Amino acid sequence: MWLSVTPVAAQRHSSTLHFITASVAGGAGLGMSTQGVVKPAIGGEGQLAVSYEVLNSGFFFSFGLGADYRLSRYNLTEGMVDQFARVDKDGRAINYRYVYSGFSEQEHTVYATAPVWFGYRIKDKVYFSVGAKLAMPLWNTYSLRTNLYTEGEYPNLIDYVSRNVPSYGFYPSTEFRGKGSYVAPTLSVSPMAEIGAFFRIVPGISCRIGAYVEYAIPVLGKTPVLPQIDYSAVDVNPATQSLDNLHSTLRFNSILNSRMNAAAAQYLSFGIRATFRFNVTRSPSVCLCERDN
Repeated sequence: MWLSVTPVAAQRHSSTLHFITASVAGGAGLGMSTQGVVKPAIGGEGQLAVSYEVLNSGFFFSFGLGADYRLSRYNLTEGMVDQFARVDKDGRAINYRYVYSGFSEQEHTVYATAPVWFGYRIKDKVYFSVGAKLAMPLWNTYSLRTNLYTEGEYPNLIDYVSRNVPSYGFYPSTEFRGKGSYVAPTLSVSPMAEIGAFFRIVPGISCRIGAYVEYAIPVLGKTPVLPQIDYSAVDVNPATQSLDNLHSTLRFNSILNSRMNAAAAQYLSFGIRATFRFNVTRSPSVCLCERDN
C-alpha cells in the first residue's frame, strides 16, 4: 500500500487579532467646585498605561494598568475674612480680623489606574472608543500661598484700626505659605471617551493618536471636612503675640480637605493620547496534511 501526502495550500488567517499596547497621554484639567468662594484654575496631567487588546471585525476591547499624574489648581475669591472676639493688650474688647488676598493652591497627585476601553475602527483609518478607569492615589501633596493682614474693630469706634500697629497685633500685608499632604478619596472612577486616527509604522506595529476627555468621580473614601485655616496654635495673648508667631503657627489645610469645597476632587480633563500597538497574534500553520488510504 502506498501512502501519499497531499499538501493543502490553504493559509488560514485568524479573524481575531491580539495586541500589547503602550500609551502615553498629556493634557489639561479643571477641578469641579460646588462653592462660589472656590475658583478652579486650569491644571495639567500626564498618563502612562500598558494594556492587552483584542480586535475582531473592527471592534476592539482592551484592559490594562497604568499611572496618572495630576496637577490641579484652585484659587479663593478675594476678601476672605476670619473674625474673632478678643481683647487687646489694654483689656478692651475688639473684633479681630484676618483678611486674605491672592489665595492660590496647587495639588500634585500620582494615581495607580486600571483603564478599560471598548471601541470601533472604521476602514483601519479612524476610530472612536469609550471606557472607564479606576484610580487609587499613591502620593498626594499640596502647596499654597496667600497674602494676609490683620485689623481690628472696637465697638466704640466707627472705623477699623490701621493694619500697621504691630504692638496691638495689627500687622501689614505679608505673604504666608503652607504645604503638606492632603487626603484623597480612596477610589475614583472616570468615564472616558476618545476619537482619533490609525497609523501603520511597520508590519506588526501600529499607532493610534486621538483626543480624549475624562471626568473623575470619587466613589470610595470620605474626604475629611477640615477648617481651611487652623488658628488653634496661634498665640492670642495680646502681651506676647507677634508676627513671627503668626508665621510659625498658622496652619493651612488643603482646599480639597476643607469645608470650603469637600467635593472638589471631581475633575474634568482632556488632552491627546498616543497608543502604540504590537501585534502578538499567533500565526496558524500554513500547511495541513492528510493521509491517503
